[in-house]
Amino acid sequence: MITPKFYDDKKIDEIYLPRFNDIKEEAFRLDVKPSTSDKAGSRNAALLIDFQIDFCNKNGALYVPEAEMDISNSIKFILSNFEKITTIYPTLDTHIAFQIFYGLWWLDSHNNHPGPFTIITKEDVETGKYKPVVKPVWSLDYIKNLKDNSNKPLCIWPEHTMLGTPGHALVPALYEICYFHALARKSQTSFQVKGDIPETEMYGVFSPEVKVPTSSKGGINTNLLNILRTHDKILIMGEAKSHCVLESIRQLVDFFHDQPETLTKIYIFEDCMSSVQHPDIDYEAIALEEFEKFRKKGLHIVNSTDSILS
Repeated sequence: MITPKFYDDKKIDEIYLPRFNDIKEEAFRLDVKPSTSDKAGSRNAALLIDFQIDFCNKNGALYVPEAEMDISNSIKFILSNFEKITTIYPTLDTHIAFQIFYGLWWLDSHNNHPGPFTIITKEDVETGKYKPVVKPVWSLDYIKNLKDNSNKPLCIWPEHTMLGTPGHALVPALYEICYFHALARKSQTSFQVKGDIPETEMYGVFSPEVKVPTSSKGGINTNLLNILRTHDKILIMGEAKSHCVLESIRQLVDFFHDQPETLTKIYIFEDCMSSVQHPDIDYEAIALEEFEKFRKKGLHIVNSTDSILS
């Protein structure tokens, strides 16, 4: 296991500016092979889903309990398999002021904006309990599409991972490790921005909940899917297990449903992700039920301490 001097596991929950000079000094001194030398059979992609401050810091807008341990385990895995990870793909949930899952988009029957965690159903809209004040025609069709095609009803979320705010950033300790890997292995970290289309939700990184034809990012991200497919293993970690991780994996399974050889490349790191905790909904149980379905399709459910990479 590589142990860079700049890394301190006790600082995972701290917010600070990356120490670029310290990272560069250690990365350039490290004698490891470049990622371009990774041969067929040993090209591995690490997909790090939404390890952002708003999800992983106790003061974040949508903190996922135990996220700090998930990041610690993910970092230890990366450092233990430093020369076996070809490319790191961190995803960044990215939002702006007016989006269909924020209260500002809607009014209730008393002309108040609905609060966080309000669920808006097709029946609510049809009875006038809630009405859209932005793009009303699209919004009504959207709710109907969700009812027919989505795995989740529309949920009003508190503002989170807002573009330009600290909450949007990757957790600094993890960012430093990604930068360290990029320099040492000469492998550009490939950040994947998702979720900034106003007219739709986007839990999974590969596709919005409802496709938006007018947006260049409103369809399936076949480019990323095809890039990941060229790797020998796809290693998945991130937050939240019950939401963005689950939906990203579901999209992978849907896209590659007729390619069982690709599905067997997918490794889900169960000790590198945690579920949203809700007083009435057991999201962890829902996630575990879905993960068992994934296992039956050939995906691997593993821990970061397992011997996965040869």
